[in-house]
Amino acid sequence: MRAWIIALGLAAAACVSAQGAADTPSPFAGQRGPAQTQSQTQTQAQTPQNFPAVDLPAGAYRIDPRHTSVLFRIRHEGLSWFTARFDTKDASLELNPANPAQSHLTASVDATSVNTGLTNTAGERAFDRSIGNAIGAQTTQQITFNSTAIERTGQYTARVTGDLTMNGQTHPAVLDVTFDGGKNDIVRGGAVAVGFSAHGVIDRSQWGIGQWTAFAGNDVQIVIETEFTHS
Repeated sequence: MRAWIIALGLAAAACVSAQGAADTPSPFAGQRGPAQTQSQTQTQAQTPQNFPAVDLPAGAYRIDPRHTSVLFRIRHEGLSWFTARFDTKDASLELNPANPAQSHLTASVDATSVNTGLTNTAGERAFDRSIGNAIGAQTTQQITFNSTAIERTGQYTARVTGDLTMNGQTHPAVLDVTFDGGKNDIVRGGAVAVGFSAHGVIDRSQWGIGQWTAFAGNDVQIVIETEFTHS
């Protein structure tokens, strides 16, 4: 069961959308010089070191939990993608706008906060507890992600690699992240708010999670939609 990573991270495997970035001016967008042709701009845009600097305040950003969702999906009997979420999550981003590769993301979800939306005949969330126990909630309640590398892959995209700790084990995990937009938000007191979508896939067996293998696949998709606010 797929943890955050959050990074961006702490989106939908094949469902990620950058529409927000298309609807508003992007902080990654630079102005083309008068002597620069469109073909030159496109060629430069293919090289990460030539992407324009991020036009956002540097420093610490905190997750807005009211506008963040962390989902995981796993194949059930080769038929459908069983989907659930984590209700309790946290994340922080230390942003270096001049060099996003020097930024750092940490994220976590509470393994006991699995929510499938299903209850038993007594109205209890027994299935949620079973999944939480299967992913090691009794020994490692906090599933954590700590970024070790951030690589820009496009004008609005990046690949975030980090250490994912779950079920008492730590292994590398990768999130593909899309920047969805940023703005001064009057609802948040004029603070800068930014949005990201992220997705990734892990093999749960790497973390020693092997329950229900007769019914469920090993690949777990993570789908994250999140907003951060500048501290």
